[in-house]
Order: sequence, then structure tokens, then C-alpha cells
Amino acid sequence: MRRKTFIRFIFISLPLLVLSIQLFIPYPAHQPVKMTVRTLVPPLGIIFRYFDFNEKNALASWEHKIFQGRVAYWVDFEEDGARLPGGQGFVHSKSKGTASAIFYRLKFDVTKYPHLSWKWRVEKFPDKTKVDDSKKRDDFAARVYVVFIGRFFSNFKCVEYVWDEHLPEETILESPYAKQIKQLVIQSGPRESEEWASESRNVLEDYRKLFGQKPKNKVAAIAIMTDSEGTAGEAEAFFDDIKIGKNKT
Repeated sequence: MRRKTFIRFIFISLPLLVLSIQLFIPYPAHQPVKMTVRTLVPPLGIIFRYFDFNEKNALASWEHKIFQGRVAYWVDFEEDGARLPGGQGFVHSKSKGTASAIFYRLKFDVTKYPHLSWKWRVEKFPDKTKVDDSKKRDDFAARVYVVFIGRFFSNFKCVEYVWDEHLPEETILESPYAKQIKQLVIQSGPRESEEWASESRNVLEDYRKLFGQKPKNKVAAIAIMTDSEGTAGEAEAFFDDIKIGKNKT
């Protein structure tokens, strides 16, 4: 049993380390970066980044990190019940016993741009009622990460916002795979069908609450994730309108 637990730990923790290395290493100079991010101007400087996902190639500059199996992430469109291109776009994610994330590299000082807002919706939660192991229960239909990395790739911390089916809001968790990842439940339980939840968080304040100190490093990336590998079931979610800025939006 210990051997199986150790092997499972390696499968999960190793990709986390590799992700840190990926973020630590800059893009090669020859690699083109397709900008699908719209910065809101005016007001100049208030919004640092705005991801609206209103174009088919809106995920072109996002990278995929596989932990265990590949989750499907794609840009979807919907208007009055009909999916249409060219507007009303969002990220649609679906996991079938898999765990992977998509992340976007960007560097900024969270003390200057502390506010993060987004919309999300959960279509299907992973069923945790039949599992007791803390690692297997670390499945969430929707997660949003803010990743902090210093000069050395091993010096990283993550603020992870999660939507859980049962845990109360503002519950603080520590990832069973890495103490550098703190999880904060900000939505609990299902909502009305097709109802989006809007979030606005002060990441600087949340970091202090979760880690007991102010960040020493800058943000290196943000990520979104849907996973159900621990429960070997399914999960499905939607993400939209991710904004990073000076003030609450």
C-alpha cells in the first residue's frame, strides 16, 4: 500500500515541479506569441490584463500541463441557446477521470495589481462520496490558480481558488501534494441551471491570509483547471472574463 501511495505521489508532484521549471524558463526568442488578451484602455493602468475568450483562438497562448490524463479545454460560444462564433465566448472544460490544467505566463507585482475577477459555472461536480483518501478527494470541477515563483523554480507558492460541492465557503485547505499550494473554497454547492457566478478577490489579502505573510515573489502565471482523476469520474465547468487590475471590478 505504501508503494502505491508513493508512486501516486510521484505522478502528481513531479508534474508540479515540471510546471514550476516551465514557468521559470522564459519563452525561446524565436517562439511567436499570439496575443489573444485584450487590455482595457481607457482607463489605462487600471486593468493589467483582460481575457474575454471571445475569439476562437483565444487559448492560443495558453499552455497545457498534464498531471494525469488530458482534460479537454476549448473556447465555446453561446447566445440565446445557440452556440455562435464571434462573441459571447467562454472556456469550456470537461474531465473524464483526468487531471490537467491550462496556464498563461505573465509577470506582475500583486501589490500593484491585487484584484482578480472572473466568472465561472459548474455543470458537473466530481463525486467524492465514495472516496476517503485525501489525495483522491482533491478533485474539483473548477479551480483558478495564481502562481508565484522566485528566482529559483523550486521557490514557488500558489493561491488556489476552488468551487466545491459540499465544503463551506471560505474553507482553507492545503493541497495534499504540496504545502506551497493553499486552497480557498469561494463557491459551495450547485447553482441554478446555466447560472454563472461572478468572483472578485483581493489576491494580496488572500495570500496573507493563507500563508501568513506578504508575497516575496511576483506572479508568474495564472491557471484554470478541472479534474476528476482521484474519483475516476467526470467533471465539467466553464470560465470567462478573467481580469487582473488595480481595483475591484
